[in-house]
Amino acid sequence: MDDGKFSEILDDGPDAPDLPPVLREMLHEQIFTLLKRNLMMGRFAPGQRLPLRGLAKTLGTSLMPVRDALQRLESIGCVVSTPNRTMMVPTLSIKQLVDIRTLRMLLEGSAAERAAQERTKEELDRLQRHCDNIERSADTHNLDLFLEANYDFHMTIAESSRLDFITNLLEPLWMRIGPVVRQSKPDQAHIRKAVKYHLLAFEAIKANKPAEAAEAIRNDILECNRM
Repeated sequence: MDDGKFSEILDDGPDAPDLPPVLREMLHEQIFTLLKRNLMMGRFAPGQRLPLRGLAKTLGTSLMPVRDALQRLESIGCVVSTPNRTMMVPTLSIKQLVDIRTLRMLLEGSAAERAAQERTKEELDRLQRHCDNIERSADTHNLDLFLEANYDFHMTIAESSRLDFITNLLEPLWMRIGPVVRQSKPDQAHIRKAVKYHLLAFEAIKANKPAEAAEAIRNDILECNRM
């Protein structure tokens, strides 16, 4: 719809819809979602500074939505403030990393178990595409493709589980672990191991085998995230 026609709708007499202003809120949410996804996919490194002006310039926006997004991320502990008030990706201790792995095994194992019972044909197709992309990332040594496909695979399983609040619980864990995965620079052998477990999980979910799906995901998390 062009601007002229849109204006005609808004000016169409006394019964014209009273639309609330949403652009500002949408922009703030878009910036938050973008930064959140980049953390989960390992596009930032542990200890990396996130200067407000630099991010705003890169994103092509004003300071306010970026500041708002960083403050929201700080409130859930996924970024931290330095003494000079610059935000930074936190560096985690070995215990914190082990605890995140334990929580992921519990949550994602349960999600895989439920996904084997609840998944749809469309979700199976998506899981297959993500598996294909992970395998292609191993063949082409493409770390960015691996990180994206790996994240999408796990989150599709979570979505397929129909467990309420599961993504709300998993996303903060992934925002903390994503930068660590990037820093570890998984090699081809690591990615091949992930391919194996992801295919096992996919086949179990496809075949309605909950216990096998849960085991494959837990092994993937355990074996591919050894400290």
